[in-house]
Amino acid sequence: MTTVITKTVAKICLMVDMLYSIDLLLIGGNRPGGGFIGGVLCACGIGLIYVAYGYEDIKKIWNPDWHSWFGYGLLFASITALSPLLAGHNYFRSAFDIRPIELMGYEVGELELVSSMFFDLGVYFVVVGGLLFIVTKVGTDKVKDPEGGQ
Repeated sequence: MTTVITKTVAKICLMVDMLYSIDLLLIGGNRPGGGFIGGVLCACGIGLIYVAYGYEDIKKIWNPDWHSWFGYGLLFASITALSPLLAGHNYFRSAFDIRPIELMGYEVGELELVSSMFFDLGVYFVVVGGLLFIVTKVGTDKVKDPEGGQ
């Protein structure tokens, strides 16, 4: 059983973790970051919620199938890596385009579109799914059986 302070701080940390995790995911093509470290940070935030509230309480509200996240992320990353072959290019070839962002007829900035972002997104889901699958399986093994056994 944890205190109200612990639960409140865990919620705040989860919000900050998720925002920074998405930021790391999005900047991965240009600066250090990307799907792996963004996924690790996301998994840490969700893991903290599991610790603060307990697996059984979280399972009542939200019970995702983490190994499906792993599988779909791996499929998405693999398709992204193989898709250049369909266009006659090399495996894992990355493409990019810069598009102007206009607001009421004025150019306010540029949007850089990078195909490697989709690979990073797949890696993100692989890491989140894999780490949280491990955390939940190890955590559920530690829960005592209500009939007195382990």
